[in-house]
Amino acid sequence: MSDWFAVTQEMINQFCDATGDSDWMHVDPERAKRDGPFGGCVAPGFWSLSMLPYLVRKTIGEAYPPGALLAINYGFDRIRFTGPVPVGAQIRLAFKLVDVGARERGRFLLRSENTIEVEGREQPALIAEWMFLLVYSG
Repeated sequence: MSDWFAVTQEMINQFCDATGDSDWMHVDPERAKRDGPFGGCVAPGFWSLSMLPYLVRKTIGEAYPPGALLAINYGFDRIRFTGPVPVGAQIRLAFKLVDVGARERGRFLLRSENTIEVEGREQPALIAEWMFLLVYSG
């Protein structure tokens, strides 16, 4: 489990600028409070998904396991955006390694279950099955 991480409006604005997602429920606090279903701005679902590399590293304490040269994003089998991430909330990651499969020489495909929790809420914000390929020398 990672430590709690604060979600700020500045982070969300930067993400929305970078991705072109300028939906008012993400970037307009006044309108989101007045007209939105969540009482304020919320993070885009893809922002939550993009936080996985950072939160996984914070959870396992390092970028790669000892001896690994690199990890390659292999993709997702399942992604569900199950609840909002309000700006100002604290989130954390519950990470579980569920499978390690040997591939060609020096490569291992890892499958993980990732759940992003929002402090004070029972319903998680994100549930994702993520795979990555660990590469070791020869």
